[in-house]
Amino acid sequence: MAKLLLVWALLLTGSAAWAMPPCSVGHIRPDIDADSRDAYFLELLELALHQTELDFGPCTLDMAPVRMSQSRAIASLREGSYVDVVWTMTSEARETSLLPVRVPLLQGLMGVRIPVVRADDVPHSLSDATTPDELKAYTVAQGHDWPDTRILAANGLQVATSSSYESLFRMLAHRRVDYVPRSVTEVATEQHLYDAHNLRPLDGPLIAYYAPSYFFVQEDDLRLALRLEVGLRHAIEDGSFFELFQHHSANRKALDRLEQAGDRIIWLQNPELPKDTPVARNLLWYAPVFGHVPEAARPWHVYDLH
Repeated sequence: MAKLLLVWALLLTGSAAWAMPPCSVGHIRPDIDADSRDAYFLELLELALHQTELDFGPCTLDMAPVRMSQSRAIASLREGSYVDVVWTMTSEARETSLLPVRVPLLQGLMGVRIPVVRADDVPHSLSDATTPDELKAYTVAQGHDWPDTRILAANGLQVATSSSYESLFRMLAHRRVDYVPRSVTEVATEQHLYDAHNLRPLDGPLIAYYAPSYFFVQEDDLRLALRLEVGLRHAIEDGSFFELFQHHSANRKALDRLEQAGDRIIWLQNPELPKDTPVARNLLWYAPVFGHVPEAARPWHVYDLH
């Protein structure tokens, strides 16, 4: 972050070095053809680039020609092949090898999870669970390279993994696991998968932990990191960030579901949360959820540098 502040200072002095020709930002391709989970992030990326066009110049988006797992996309970003930016949940390991833009893109809602279960076979008493200990009786499915896998395991939950996104739902349909915890913002975009495998979101408690999703760039790509941070901050200041967040179709359905859930939330700790996470910046987190975190679930080791 100190590097970004230095570059920002240079920009404020009117350095002509920033007057660059039009740029192109490579990004990931959706996991499957019908996958619309990335739509919000792409619109937010476009917003950040548009907000900074006057200072940094025009920029276009370029989709990678191949599909990649989460770990492969991160490796490609490190190598500088196909992608210049990824949007993904943060962890200490990721912030060590990549440069994060520490603005939670979903105001923390990537870490607010709805158990997806079989439509005709809900695990006994899961709907009535109220504590982390009560979740330990059930097996969950997660991507093998997702930070959530380590988070859930660290809280004592039984976790089965897969290298394929869509196979998580097949595992559930075939009774190899009891549920798949999906972000409250992802459920609306995955309904076609639930229908295909006779699954449904559980009418029960949510599972939550601090797990912000950020834009990440290559460790030495200070220019793009700065551009995205400045663009997101401008969007926050003029309200366009919150306008997009609240009215994007998938997010709108997520917020409606959160209103229905009320305070039925089982909070977990996230030992993967980096110490530089801006937890104290309340404006960056969805207040109806993160304004009421019990003391036991607060990340006590995190401090705010901003």
